[in-house]
Amino acid sequence: MRRRHPFAWAWMAMAAAVLAGCTTASPDGQSSSAPQGPPIHFSCSDGSKLTARYSQPDTRTLWLRRADGVAELKSQPAASGSRYEGSDVSFWEHQGEVQLRWGPYAAPLRCVRATA
Repeated sequence: MRRRHPFAWAWMAMAAAVLAGCTTASPDGQSSSAPQGPPIHFSCSDGSKLTARYSQPDTRTLWLRRADGVAELKSQPAASGSRYEGSDVSFWEHQGEVQLRWGPYAAPLRCVRATA
C-alpha cells in the first residue's frame, strides 16, 4: 500500500484555498467568476457608503464594497425580500431598505439607496 506524506492534506488544502481565492471579488469589486451589473450605491446609518453589484444575467451572487473591504455573497432563501450571505457579511433587502451586517460581531446597519 502506498503511504502518503503526513502533511499531504495540508498542501492540498492550501492549494484549494489559493484556487478558491481566484474567483472571489478583488479590491476593485471585479470577479473572474461572473460578469457584474451596474453599481448600486447605498448610504448606511453609521455614515458609511456601500456599493453593490449583482451578477449578470442571474442575480445569485452579490458583490459589496465598502471603505474597509470587499465581500462576495451568495443568494439565500428569504420569506420576503432578497437575502445574501458571505463570510461574516449579510445583506437583506426588504421594502427598499437594507439590513447589513459587516463582520462577525457587528451590529446590523440600516442602509438606503443613495440618491444621485
